[in-house]
Amino acid sequence: MIVKGVVGSVDISPLATKDNQTNGDQKTQIVDSNGDTWNLEQNGAMPVNIQDQHSRALDLRFIKANAAPTTLSVAASEGDLSVTVTSTAGFVDGASIAIFTPDGDFYFGEQVGDVAGNVVTLDTPIDTDYPIGSSALAANHHMNVDGSGTTQIFQIGPVGGETGVEIDITRIMGNISNGTAMDDGTFAGLDPLPNGVVLRVNNGIMTNIWNVKTNGALGLLCFDAAYTTKAPAGENGFRFRNTYAGQSKHGVTLRLEAGDILEVLIQDDLTDLTDFQMMAQGHVVTD
Repeated sequence: MIVKGVVGSVDISPLATKDNQTNGDQKTQIVDSNGDTWNLEQNGAMPVNIQDQHSRALDLRFIKANAAPTTLSVAASEGDLSVTVTSTAGFVDGASIAIFTPDGDFYFGEQVGDVAGNVVTLDTPIDTDYPIGSSALAANHHMNVDGSGTTQIFQIGPVGGETGVEIDITRIMGNISNGTAMDDGTFAGLDPLPNGVVLRVNNGIMTNIWNVKTNGALGLLCFDAAYTTKAPAGENGFRFRNTYAGQSKHGVTLRLEAGDILEVLIQDDLTDLTDFQMMAQGHVVTD
């Protein structure tokens, strides 16, 4: 017997028994591990417990490559805090570092200090072995850039490639800071943006998700948004969280299949901001 619902389907045949009725009909009874009958709710619904899946959780920054990907010239081992790359183009202090293989393994960290020869120091230990030839990328995750002349595109992906890995994005988050007072009519502390910040999916067909020009627009879209009051020697801040998964939210995930890219477009001059970063949270798909 298969029970189907919004979260999938479950085979409960080993727990189901048939009870023959005097009128010739049959009804199915479901019993728990103690042999007790599983009773329905008053509205006829079946009581269930929803358990989160067990797959790799992901916290992914939107990044823009500093240069073309390079490769590891020396194998990297679990626990290493440095890697040796074929080309150091784009590898600068504070850069986001990504390492990935055709088998679907991937690592994310941040560069510490300048390169020494072709050796890049990392802030986070390598978590699995990476052979010579593994791809390596240095990228910028700070989105306070000038996109007024040429649109600057920050990305998550392309996902999977030949590995078949798929990702479900459940929420988008961001943090903006600068020294100017903020309100709902500004973007951080800047004047309203003329063109706006765009979130879209690029899978060969562009699908725009939203465009925001003010803090108020982000607050309307996300609801989970808050200002951080400037400390005497600190910065004003604005944080937002746009949740997709969950029946009380959009009720969907943003699924990124092989080759798909989630993108943020910066179309205005944001260089007067102290910082602007965005991240997507989600998990590797196992269904």
